[in-house]
Amino acid sequence: MTCCSPMRGRLAAYLVPVALALAVVVGCRSKPYEGPPAHLVGKVWLNADGSPQSRDGDTDAVTGLSAVLAGQPPPVYPGRPINMLVMSGGGKYGAFTAGVLNGWTAAGDRPVFDVATGISSGAATAVLAFLGPKYDKRLAANFTNIQRSDLYKLEPLKALRYRTGLFSNAPLEERLEREITPEFLCDMRAAHAEGRRVYVGTVEVQSNRPTIWDITSIAASGRPDAPVLIRKILLAACSPPGGVRPVELCAEVNGVRFKEMHCDAGNMLQAFVRTPAGIPPGSTAWVLSAGKYYRDPLKDAPKITTLLFGGVSNSLYALFRADLVKLYALCAVNRCEFRLMALPNDFVGSTSSFAFDPAELERLYWIGYQQTSGKAEWRHAPPDTLPGEATPARTGLQFTTQP
Repeated sequence: MTCCSPMRGRLAAYLVPVALALAVVVGCRSKPYEGPPAHLVGKVWLNADGSPQSRDGDTDAVTGLSAVLAGQPPPVYPGRPINMLVMSGGGKYGAFTAGVLNGWTAAGDRPVFDVATGISSGAATAVLAFLGPKYDKRLAANFTNIQRSDLYKLEPLKALRYRTGLFSNAPLEERLEREITPEFLCDMRAAHAEGRRVYVGTVEVQSNRPTIWDITSIAASGRPDAPVLIRKILLAACSPPGGVRPVELCAEVNGVRFKEMHCDAGNMLQAFVRTPAGIPPGSTAWVLSAGKYYRDPLKDAPKITTLLFGGVSNSLYALFRADLVKLYALCAVNRCEFRLMALPNDFVGSTSSFAFDPAELERLYWIGYQQTSGKAEWRHAPPDTLPGEATPARTGLQFTTQP
């Protein structure tokens, strides 16, 4: 696929954001509704441009399992085997997965990903990883050479005004604007022409519904606002709800215009699969966890705040483990391989995934790099599911451990 000329790309990069910004302001302010109308929330929204619908991994898993339960073979999707990259969220721990991907490149056996999906910081990782080793240096720099001030700005006065977050994501938006270049968009369009796709998840905070975005199709759509829309989607995916103000988008359903507010979907999804047309047998799902399977044990005696915030954190870890079981079931019914890698359990770092320390990010990156630059060891099943891993139900208070 021929890329656009540098001059036309630069001109578009300057003119399109200005034009779209005016359109967005006018569109949002003229809407009869502030949020999604209740009678439309529970319905299926089809793309108005008539583009083909993607295949949902959960739906395919249930379809296959239903066939098996009925004594029939699960459906077989035609085509060559594909490689799917599944990225979880994890804030600063995205430095670990950046290292894994770059080490994988160094080992020489990293595949071209036909599909990539990402949640939270994993959305940014998935987009760059999807475009291949050409973006490895940018991937490393974006996850190691940063501080929180490079991403978010504390604005307590505006927080009182908007009441949706203590932090502004303006620094991150500026960073994304520099990353989404004409070359980036051209590479996305080329991948789309090859039938490859990258999907990113956000959550619409007023309707409490997760949203999956096809970034490659947006890039190839010919929309004049494609660069800005992709930037806004990635910005929303990396904006933790409550801490950072959501991203406003203007939407229209059945001629009704309204304002949506999108943010990080990590509290609803931790790992997911979407494909253009199902998963052929022999495919592989490569799942990278930006973190561990369980939260670290407490170092001190528990307190009220520790228990409250810890309960939320435990729920997110549990959601990730549950999503892994779903992905494994999807792989089973489609007769494809499941591969999983997570941050080693013996890593000791700061407790908050929102605390960006360059020295710790560098350490996380090199731990990931070492995992794959030599002989990589991938799990072939979700955690706590192999023989001897699950803890039996207790029958008392005296125990022994297995070697």
